[in-house]
Amino acid sequence: MKNLLIATALLGSASFAAADSLGLSGTYNKGFYKADGDSIESDGSFGVGLSYTYDLDAVSAVRAELELLPNLYDSEKLGFGGEFTYLRSVMTTGEADVYLGGGLGFNTVSDSATSNGVTTSVRLTAINPTLLAGVRFAVAPGFNAFAELAGGPSFLRLNASSGSTSVSDSINGAFIKPRIGFTYTLR
Repeated sequence: MKNLLIATALLGSASFAAADSLGLSGTYNKGFYKADGDSIESDGSFGVGLSYTYDLDAVSAVRAELELLPNLYDSEKLGFGGEFTYLRSVMTTGEADVYLGGGLGFNTVSDSATSNGVTTSVRLTAINPTLLAGVRFAVAPGFNAFAELAGGPSFLRLNASSGSTSVSDSINGAFIKPRIGFTYTLR
């Protein structure tokens, strides 16, 4: 009986040490790019993200997120994005937890049209190494709210083709991405 209680306690502590959570967030993505010395003007894009976070231990976690980004890069098309991030708690006070993180994100949008039998297509893809700072706090049992500010360099690639002609170009810049949302702890 004693061995059973010890085994149950060990399994219970192992399952509480790592927690899975699902999150829903709203973001605003704004890129700042220059090409040939001129700034490229583009409105930011609001997005909605769904994330899965796995706590590695008491202070660190990894998060994978997928995003839908309407009107990405002023395209009037639905863009897609994602981010894989490592998060580390740096300060906990009461119910609030301040954390820092880093990772890699991407977003992409494409469009195509056919006119006079010629198909023209354009794809914009950005790779975004990301640094972030955030705070999360408990709002109800199992629920946490969070606010983050992320940013970093951005490497934008344009691929365009029309008939048998294709063009590609790369533009470097930076991005900023505030995010608010909530998570629900699964276990």
